[in-house]
Amino acid sequence: MSTPQQPQAGWYPDPQTPGILRFWDGATWTAHTSAPNPAPSAPAAPAVAAVAEPRKSPGVDTNTVWIWLIVLLPLASSLLALLVPWRSMFAMQGWMAFNSYAQPDNMPDMRMFMQPFDIFFSPWWWAITLFGWAIYGFSVWFAYLDQRELRNRGIDRPFPWPWMFLSIVYPIGRIVVAIRRTGAGWGPLWGLIATQVVGIIVGVVISTQITLATFQFLTTIARYGGYSG
Repeated sequence: MSTPQQPQAGWYPDPQTPGILRFWDGATWTAHTSAPNPAPSAPAAPAVAAVAEPRKSPGVDTNTVWIWLIVLLPLASSLLALLVPWRSMFAMQGWMAFNSYAQPDNMPDMRMFMQPFDIFFSPWWWAITLFGWAIYGFSVWFAYLDQRELRNRGIDRPFPWPWMFLSIVYPIGRIVVAIRRTGAGWGPLWGLIATQVVGIIVGVVISTQITLATFQFLTTIARYGGYSG
């Protein structure tokens, strides 16, 4: 074996076995060997904490009064819309617009340009609009109370109430989450479906009334050959 450059005793790379340290006692190589110290490794990245699964709460009743108010309140708006005399209102609007266009002189009546918008100044229109906004505001408040009640009943991470600002998103998400957590709570879902079906039927009835009013107006004009002032 070759003599190390430094004569003092210590650990030096073994000249015959790469990767191993051998002890030099200052005069000769000894039989003592050692593996070199490993290079310090970079600190391991902290493990990402796994997101815990939501806790199940089988058997907990999720049918709060608030979710039922959210689901059923739109029925009140639909019933109010049915009370509006849509057919007579649009028939009257048609005749008023026709009379404005059929002025005997050539000077246009400025009111004729406002006729299509008269419906928006009707007390019925404002009643429906204000009632709809009131239902919307109360529903947001009820969603907050509903989420708080679910937490009080032990439901882990209920659906966030701010989704109520997007209307139907909250009741759908809330019902799905409640069913996943407890395995029950289908009642509000069927109530929501029934409410939507009623809303569609009311929309069809109103559209039919408006269509009939328009058809009646056009038929009357065609029968009498137009306006004869």
